[in-house]
Amino acid sequence: MNIKLKTMGLIGATMIICISLVFLFVRPVLLENANEMDQESLEKDRVRAVNHLDSTASDLQSLNRDWAIWDDTYNFADTLDPVYIQSNIFFETFENNDINLMVFLNEETEIYFSAGYDLQTSEEWEDNSFAFMNSMLLEELEHSEAGTIIYDTRLGLLLLTSEKILPSNEEGPFKGYLVMGKILDYQFFKKMNNQLVINTEVLANPWEIREAVTNAEQKNRELVSKVVYLGDDIAIGVEKDRKYYNEKLRSINDLFIYMTLAMLIITFITYSLMNSLVLSRISFLANQLKGINVSNPETFQVKKLKNADDEITALEDAFQEMVESLGGAHREISQMAYFDYLTDLPNRLNLSKYFKDEIEDGTSVYAILFFDLDGFKRINDLFGHNIGDEVLKQVGRRLKNWTSDDKAVLFRIGGDEFIMITPFDDKNRLTQMIEQLLCEIRKEISIKNIRTSLSTSIGISVYPSDGNRLSDLLQYADTAMYEAKKTGKNGFCFYEELQNKELHNYYLNLKEDLLHALNREEFFLEYQPVMNPEAEKISGVEALIRWRHPEFGIIPPLHFIPLAEESGLIRNIGAWVIRQAVKDISSWNDKFTESISVAVNVSNYQLNFKEELISTIDSVLGEYDFKANLLHVEITESDMVVQEEEMINFIQELKAKNIVVSLDDFGVGASSLFKLIQLDVDRVKIDRSFLQKVPAGANDTILLKRIYQTLGDLGIEVVTEGIETEEQLRFVQRESHSYLQGYYFSKPLTLGKLKDWKNSQLKETHN
Repeated sequence: MNIKLKTMGLIGATMIICISLVFLFVRPVLLENANEMDQESLEKDRVRAVNHLDSTASDLQSLNRDWAIWDDTYNFADTLDPVYIQSNIFFETFENNDINLMVFLNEETEIYFSAGYDLQTSEEWEDNSFAFMNSMLLEELEHSEAGTIIYDTRLGLLLLTSEKILPSNEEGPFKGYLVMGKILDYQFFKKMNNQLVINTEVLANPWEIREAVTNAEQKNRELVSKVVYLGDDIAIGVEKDRKYYNEKLRSINDLFIYMTLAMLIITFITYSLMNSLVLSRISFLANQLKGINVSNPETFQVKKLKNADDEITALEDAFQEMVESLGGAHREISQMAYFDYLTDLPNRLNLSKYFKDEIEDGTSVYAILFFDLDGFKRINDLFGHNIGDEVLKQVGRRLKNWTSDDKAVLFRIGGDEFIMITPFDDKNRLTQMIEQLLCEIRKEISIKNIRTSLSTSIGISVYPSDGNRLSDLLQYADTAMYEAKKTGKNGFCFYEELQNKELHNYYLNLKEDLLHALNREEFFLEYQPVMNPEAEKISGVEALIRWRHPEFGIIPPLHFIPLAEESGLIRNIGAWVIRQAVKDISSWNDKFTESISVAVNVSNYQLNFKEELISTIDSVLGEYDFKANLLHVEITESDMVVQEEEMINFIQELKAKNIVVSLDDFGVGASSLFKLIQLDVDRVKIDRSFLQKVPAGANDTILLKRIYQTLGDLGIEVVTEGIETEEQLRFVQRESHSYLQGYYFSKPLTLGKLKDWKNSQLKETHN
């Protein structure tokens, strides 16, 4: 839609809004006044209908009373003389009094005589026509001053009155009741409508009444109505034409038509003026802008329709400046979309485009080199991400220099991963180039006052012999790169040379399946008991995660924990371990009336989300009402090197909550006793490697004794791992007051098997 049509539409819409606002505020006021007049007229009809019914009921009540206190009626009630019936109760009696039934009841409300006639056909009613009479109805009639209206399925709508049968002086015992009734049929209401000049209808069931009430509440354009209740589920509806409303509505509609015509004329005049002064020039400018092509600078010239000194000219000048900068902006956007912001190298999106345009479906052979920097995470952790970014820039420049005189193209696809695509015609030549690249990257990197170095591992796949799709080739190169890392890093590996491709694909599949393992409940925990120094009872357990893979069976943590840390899944998996371990040991303590502790391992990666981890611990402890001092959080000694400050803060927060902090694998990392004091841990777990040659190895024995003595002097609790023999146990007990853990007592067990082991220990104790 062009600007001219939009302007016309805008002007027209404005006029319509103006008319609508007038009618929105004025029309309801006028119509409401007319509606009130219609309602007042309807209310008068309703009152007249009610008064007519009340008058009919009052006349019937008076007639009933005259008959009930007539001495002849009293004598008949006393003697049941048939002469009374023969002389007084016949069709003419009913016709002359305009009633349809008379019923005589004794003091026990039992009918002893009844008569009724259809006044239209002169037919006398059968005895079963009076089945509606009962004591409840009679009681209701007694309490009614103007009769009661009921609905009978045979007779229709009935107006009934009741009077006690008494002597004319109204003294003496009463002799029962006389009930008179009148059918309120179609003829009755027709006569009433004609006489009162109103419109009514009978509503004799709940559905009709509910519909009438709904119609009365809704504002019908033709009629107004009200419901007059005559009894339970009995009513009449009073309707009336909306005379005043419709007359007022016609007048308002005529006014609307005249105003609309006036607005159309005003709209046309306004549009003509705006088109002459503004719209034609804007339309001319818009057509020029449509013809601009960002790749063709010749289209970047805006022409003017008129040389007027006004806002439109200023707009044309502004557009001229804008389109001149469009080319530069387009180039910047393309740079952001297809190039890495940090290194200015082509990115993953550029890689996909390059492969599709230059390589796919071609006949040439290409090598895809997958670079992954060795030790880059260490640099990030030691020196921070800013230094890490500078390292990536320098590595990118070094690799880029090797592609400047060649047909190779370099891409950065994320993190510390680079891809190089180069024509492949000679494996020896490619191998020499790769070896030179490895040497180039190993050169020292100097950033500010920091000097460091790293290496890279390279995986190579070949198009099209290894695959035709980019995703497959990248996966194969990634697999080969991991093999290069596995064999010592700072090397390279061709995918075609892999001896066991299935093994590498196995790890790739594990990485994919790990994404769903937690939701599929494939993880479970095993617990290895930690005995007290006397080896008499369990003081705690260490929780160890296992993965029951549906295809590969039990997967060791050594295989999947690094994958979990690499993918970030360790956050959710670690939280699950804490929750499940606390839940299990809380149940254990309740069953055995004990207070054993549970130790869970926390990885260095989880410290990147320290607040989330602490929040999870607080939540779990509160949920299971688990004492904080029974939860032991184990950190690995090697983690202290990369995040020492974060680790110290984390430990302090845990200790403030009374949670026990243990340093795991002590003695195999790079920590010092000074750092151990800085960390202020509660407990140290001595790695199993110290105990392997004890007490046979003299040096190992001396070293372990000194460690026990030093930790004891520092007041740090000790857990010795890897106890497998009676001799090792006796040595540890003799030289320390260490807690004990190892296969000598039990291997890691599921909770159920651990309970069985516990019960067997209890039996041995009792025996």
